[in-house]
Amino acid sequence: MRLTLLELLEATGGGEIGGTQVGNTFSTFHTDSREVASGGVFFALRGGKMDGHRFIPDALGRGAAALVVERRTEIAHGVVEIIVRNTWDALFAVASYVRQRVNPLVVGVTGSNGKTSTKEMVAAILERQYMVLRTSGNLNTETGVPLTMLQLEPEHKALVVEMGMQRAGDIGRLAELARPAVGIITNIGVVHMEFPFFTLLSGMSAAPARSFGFGAADMRGEGYAAGAGGGCEFTVRGVPVQLALEGRHQARNALAALAAGEFAGVTVEEGAAALANVAVPHRLQEHMTSKGVTIVDDAYNASPESMLAAFETIAERPREGRLLAVLGAMGELGALADESHRRVGRRAAEVFDAVAVLDSEWGRVLAEASDAHLVPDKESAVMWVQNNARRGDRVLVKASHSAGLEAVVKALTK
Repeated sequence: MRLTLLELLEATGGGEIGGTQVGNTFSTFHTDSREVASGGVFFALRGGKMDGHRFIPDALGRGAAALVVERRTEIAHGVVEIIVRNTWDALFAVASYVRQRVNPLVVGVTGSNGKTSTKEMVAAILERQYMVLRTSGNLNTETGVPLTMLQLEPEHKALVVEMGMQRAGDIGRLAELARPAVGIITNIGVVHMEFPFFTLLSGMSAAPARSFGFGAADMRGEGYAAGAGGGCEFTVRGVPVQLALEGRHQARNALAALAAGEFAGVTVEEGAAALANVAVPHRLQEHMTSKGVTIVDDAYNASPESMLAAFETIAERPREGRLLAVLGAMGELGALADESHRRVGRRAAEVFDAVAVLDSEWGRVLAEASDAHLVPDKESAVMWVQNNARRGDRVLVKASHSAGLEAVVKALTK
C-alpha cells in the first residue's frame, strides 16, 4: 500500500529527521538491503547476529528514500530518517496499520508440513468470491508476514498468510499481528514435537475448532484414490474433488482449504471446482533424463512427515521400472532425530528397490535403517544414480535443504 510520510510517522510513533515532505508517499518496504527498490523504505532491523544499521549504506546505494532506524546516521543526506525505539516494533506497527485500513478476511495457515500447498488451495477457493492477496515465496517468517501485509491494497478483500515457526512464540506473535478470522493447522509432527493436538487446541481456543481428514472429521473426505494420469480424487459430502496435486497428504490439505472456504461463504461445490488446477512448484517435480530415467525433485526440504508422504506419493504413480531414492538427513529434530531417521529409513526399505544416502551423522542412521548405500558426497550420489538407474526407473531425491541435494538433481538433469 502507498503510505505518506505522515502515515508512517503516525503508525510508528517515530520522529522525523531530514529528507522529505510529510505528504510524500512510499509504496515498497524492505528489511533486506539487497532487495531495496528505488524510492522504498528500509527498516534497519536488529537481530541476534546482524544489525540492519550496518547495511544502511547499501540500502541508500540502491535508492532507499526513507530509513526506519533506532539511531541517527550521518550518511543519509537528503533521505528521511524515522527514529523509533525498536525497528521490529515499527515494522509490525506499520503492517498492523495497513491491515486495519484494508480490513480483509484473513486466513492464517501454519503447521509442520503442507503450509504452502494449503495456502495456495485456500487462495484459489477464496478467489471465487474475493480479491485475494497471498503469501509469496518463503515470506512466512517474522519479517515475511508483515512485508506480505504491507502489499495489501484497498481492493483486497481477503488475505491468505502462511506462518512459519522458527522458535517458540513465533506463531502467537504473527497471529496477533495478522489477526486471522480462520486459522488452519495442517499438521503438527516431530519437527514441532508430536502431541494429541486437536483436543488440546480445541480446549485452548475461544473460537470453534473444526477437524478435517479421512475419518471422523467435520470436513470429511471419502473414497480417496490416486488419479490414473496423476493427481488424486475423493469426495466430500457426495461432491467429487479432483486434484492435480498427488498424495493423500495433499487431499487432507484440500479438505482444510474447503473448510476455510465454507466459513468464508464458498460452497464445497465451488471450492472443489477451484481446486482442480492448483499447482505448487518445487514439489515432487519430474524430470526425464536422456537415458529415460525419471528424476523426482523434492530436494527443497524434508521432515519425517514430508519424507513419508513423498514415499507414498511416488509409490502411487504408475511406472514401468523400479523405484530408487537418493536421500539425506533431516534437520531440526532435536531429541527425536534418531528415532525419526530410523522410522523413515525403515519405510524407505519397504518402498524402494534401492536407496543411496548422503553421508552425515544422521545420514548414517538413515542408511542403516534403510539398508542403503552410503555415499560420501553429492558427486558420488550422482554417480550412484548413473550406475544403478535404468530406463523406466524413477528416482526420488529428497533431504533437508541444508544437504544441498538440488545439486544432484541439476547434475542428473543437465
